[in-house]
Amino acid sequence: MRRMLTTSEPHLTVPAVASVHARERDRVHCPSVFASTLPGGKRMTRALAGAAGMAAFGAVPLRVGDEAQFSWRLACARYGPIEIGIAQFTPHRREMPGDQFGHDHPVSRLAITLDGSQTVTVAGQELVMTPGSGVLVSGDMHAVYDASTDATRLHVDIAADHPGFAPLLRSVRCGYWPPKTSLLIALSGFVGALLRRSDFADTWADRAAVRRTLEAMVCATVSSAPPVQEGGELVLSHRQQALQYIRVHHTDPALTACGVAQGLGMSIRTLQRAFADDKCVSQWIGEFRVESGLALLRDPRFVDTTLHEIAVRCGFGSTVALRRAVQTATGLPPSVYRDRHVGAARGAGGAGERCHDGSGTGYLPPAHPATRRMSHSVG
Repeated sequence: MRRMLTTSEPHLTVPAVASVHARERDRVHCPSVFASTLPGGKRMTRALAGAAGMAAFGAVPLRVGDEAQFSWRLACARYGPIEIGIAQFTPHRREMPGDQFGHDHPVSRLAITLDGSQTVTVAGQELVMTPGSGVLVSGDMHAVYDASTDATRLHVDIAADHPGFAPLLRSVRCGYWPPKTSLLIALSGFVGALLRRSDFADTWADRAAVRRTLEAMVCATVSSAPPVQEGGELVLSHRQQALQYIRVHHTDPALTACGVAQGLGMSIRTLQRAFADDKCVSQWIGEFRVESGLALLRDPRFVDTTLHEIAVRCGFGSTVALRRAVQTATGLPPSVYRDRHVGAARGAGGAGERCHDGSGTGYLPPAHPATRRMSHSVG
């Protein structure tokens, strides 16, 4: 019988980690505490206990005797550039020195408390994590986690160097959501449902659909993060809204700073003020387009797609604009950049497999209606 953990939020009901296990063929040894190399869609478990377990976890006791009673259990899975997990643990204190949470690549961690309470000290702020609240912390930031009670927490580790997330995570390094935030509740429910599943024998198309849904929910949630920063909250919020709007609409070749301001219902001066200490809006639009174009050029599924079609799909509108942008960003023409990445992946035999199990390429920009019309008119 499956034991359930129920928090004050009915939407955040998830199974206890002790009972979370996949079929025997899906259970494999977790290579590290935070499992930075999980195979796509597979669930892994890890448990630590006692004084030795606390030492291996890198934690220290809050009170005398905590180390003897220490327990930490984790179940996690990976979908493309995102790792999800649920952890149960007893009281402890852990200092994270900015080591990317144990991953071998840059990440940002979105943590959601389901049960119990924690205090997270980051960016000079002490954040009290009660059931239903969430925090976003960049992996290179120093943070201290104090769990004063037994607690259960979901985490979503986002690859910060992934083309679909990099611009957004550069602008939102640390954020905090209070309890009962709608997007946080929705994301918690979806992640909990994925970790609660007993069968991961889906087709690659099913896993790819799950990955796309998860990526969209993570982007929307991160974009809504109230920043952890004294002063300037409103301006930073405007910038987050603008970056989210650009991420969704950058494939429109007609998108400009005025279009972003109009779409968000703010004046152009308000928008410009939000980016006063950053790149201008036009530069951000160009950066999103470049990173989308590079993602398509690296994707084996688009190896037969013409450069003009890629240019139109990413909002450049012409092959000349795509060539110029890729050459500036990489020092290589688009065709050479594609051959080097797709050719190397084929030679290694890995990229095609990642593509088929739904965990490889990650964010692919949807074609904007205007770009689809352009593509049809050319064809």
